Amino acid sequence: MEGHFQLESGGKEGPRAGSLRLPSGAEARTPLFMPVATQLSVKTLSPDEIGYTGSKVVITNGFLASLEPGSAVIGSVGGMHSFMGFKGGIFSDSGGFQFIRKGFQARATGKGITLRSPYSGEEVLLTPESVVDLHIRHGVDVGMVLDHCPPFPASLNDIIDSVGYTISWARRSKEHYDNIMDGSLSGVGEHRTLLYAITQGGTSIDLRKECTKALVDMDFSGYGIGGLSIGEGKEDMFRALSASTGLLPEDRPRYFMGVGEPDDILRSVLAGVDIFDSVFPTRNARHRTVFTKGGRENIRGPRWKGSSDPIMDGCPCPACTGSSRGFIHHLFRTDEPLGPRLATLHNLTFIQSFMERLRERAIDGSLDPTIRAVDLMIE
Repeated sequence: MEGHFQLESGGKEGPRAGSLRLPSGAEARTPLFMPVATQLSVKTLSPDEIGYTGSKVVITNGFLASLEPGSAVIGSVGGMHSFMGFKGGIFSDSGGFQFIRKGFQARATGKGITLRSPYSGEEVLLTPESVVDLHIRHGVDVGMVLDHCPPFPASLNDIIDSVGYTISWARRSKEHYDNIMDGSLSGVGEHRTLLYAITQGGTSIDLRKECTKALVDMDFSGYGIGGLSIGEGKEDMFRALSASTGLLPEDRPRYFMGVGEPDDILRSVLAGVDIFDSVFPTRNARHRTVFTKGGRENIRGPRWKGSSDPIMDGCPCPACTGSSRGFIHHLFRTDEPLGPRLATLHNLTFIQSFMERLRERAIDGSLDPTIRAVDLMIE
């Protein structure tokens, strides 16, 4: 389904606004923020509640889903959309990011990545081909290829090896995917899952460019920018980001993986990014922090106790229209699960409103480096 991304404003460089029409029929506008549903759930929210926040697309973890509930279970009910009961779009990561997560005992070879299942303790081999297969069996809209994400800090030799794995695995992924879509292999789902590549290279500008150029030559439907926002300094992160976006094709979506702080999103949109994902808003909500026009606030702070005010005036989320600060403070003080749920509804609604303001500014041409994230929050 080439042409699933339409650029409505902007070009190869600078702020962009566009639209996605995904294979399942789901539609979304960019700049786009995707809540994270690692275990096929945005924590504390029902599928309908995800939509109430203005979120049109979520990202899941294909590797973990293939283990629990298992690809056979997901496929037996018609795919991940049916299994989750979610009417929006679904992206799926490969599981490659687990390479730098503790507990998975990950090892990389020319074949792929070996990981320890968090459920059974057994070793599981992820190959570029098996990852493509599980995305298609799961019936997701967009599947990310298997890439190699080096931890931070990593030596130059380790980053060179990472880029080599990433390019080689992307080539194998694309060849396998093309064979499936040409009908040479079986397993095509009800709709054509799109395949996005992921650039790597750490903070090395030369390696970022080498990896990006190689992946662009393979002609993927979209491009993720990975291996950043994992501990490196902000300036190094944005230099590496620009090295990738400057080489990516104008007509394909650019997806900066794992970035969710408003200041970072704003700066990334200025650099030409279209899509984001992060646990930042939902994790903060569960840890009693909410976003407001004045900045982040601690729900258990003394000024919240007994307050009849909403979290934020003018916010349309269920927490602000139906509950007071005092009530939500009480819920967190007593460990009632409704507290994190209401805070999550608010934080996601807040971030989606922020994305819409970014889009409006990108379209009217008023988004420039002098704008601060807080300026968009107080409009």
